[in-house]
Amino acid sequence: MTEKLYWENAYETKFTAQLVAIKEEGIVLNQTLFYPESGNQASDRGELIIGNFNFKVDKVSKEEEDILHHISSDFKNKVKVGDEVKGEIDWDYRYGIMKAHTSQHIFSAVCKNKFNIDTVRANLFFEEVFLSISEKIDYSQLKEILIEVNKICSSNNLKVKPNIISDKEARKSSKKIRTVIPDESKIRLMEIEDLDLVCCGGTHIKNTNEIGKLYIYDFKRGNEIRYYVGDKSLLMSSNDNVDMINLANRLNSPLEKTDSLIEKRLELLETIQEQQKDISVKFLETISKSPNKIIKDIHLFYIDFNIDLKILNKSLEKFPKNSLIIVKFESNKIRLLSLSETIDSGKLIDKLINKYGGKGGGNPKSSQGFLENIPEDLLSEIESLIFIE
Repeated sequence: MTEKLYWENAYETKFTAQLVAIKEEGIVLNQTLFYPESGNQASDRGELIIGNFNFKVDKVSKEEEDILHHISSDFKNKVKVGDEVKGEIDWDYRYGIMKAHTSQHIFSAVCKNKFNIDTVRANLFFEEVFLSISEKIDYSQLKEILIEVNKICSSNNLKVKPNIISDKEARKSSKKIRTVIPDESKIRLMEIEDLDLVCCGGTHIKNTNEIGKLYIYDFKRGNEIRYYVGDKSLLMSSNDNVDMINLANRLNSPLEKTDSLIEKRLELLETIQEQQKDISVKFLETISKSPNKIIKDIHLFYIDFNIDLKILNKSLEKFPKNSLIIVKFESNKIRLLSLSETIDSGKLIDKLINKYGGKGGGNPKSSQGFLENIPEDLLSEIESLIFIE
């Protein structure tokens, strides 16, 4: 059984231990400061010094009651059971994970206290957190949560205190504990004063204002949230701040009014896009009445500009039943749509690829591809491949 020194003081960086077991993937020590990957928290990294050898530790894992240090070199002939080991964790990496983990407790507690929403899953990385919550929230609720969390993380300075108690003691306080109590003889509680109490074996900071402000960079499906803390948050928020000022200046708008101006521009863009769709439909209807060529009752249509394929597919019923529609896009990309029972679009694209190089594929009705060397007269080339064997 490995003694968890990180439970006693997560701020310690150096320790001395004894090697007690050598396994296929690494070594086990009698005690360690290295936190193993568990509870969806990333493991620590750092180095171990054994005799005259320095070993890099990239990963740490749990094997029942043992903590296994995966060391990144051939170690079996260099160490033996009983060796003294000096270890040092990568403090900057550890501290970034500590900030992330404590911030997640705060975020989850605020969600629970404000909206009675539980956290379903939390993944904790270096200065980064992914959260999945039990109910969907809207942008106004997310903003309310973020404001409260950022106050706690940047100015409230709440103490974060670990405490190891018996299972019996934990059960007596179950109504105060936000999380499920694990079936273990000793329970480690993590308390954020006046805010949260949970069962947790991870590493945490001592005061909430060590975290600093969060930066949410992804919000999907109303219940999946990804955010940064620490230097990652600082970098993203600084970049976005300057970018927003730049955008406001380009729009000739005060920063506080930029959002509403962008909303109006987006509404205008949507109107223009709808108008363009109507024009495209009418244009395709006109094209459908004028094939480029009719050979052996096959109507050949050649479109040499970018067209929305969704609109084209919806407009196919306007084309004669015995048609082949050839669409040439930028960058030597082509699309073939066959409404003919005698022309296999997939085989035709294969012939073009074999002759001119490239890649692609499809089925008898629809195919697409990229040609390395596109013929100058694509329509005539396809005509020859269809009608000249």
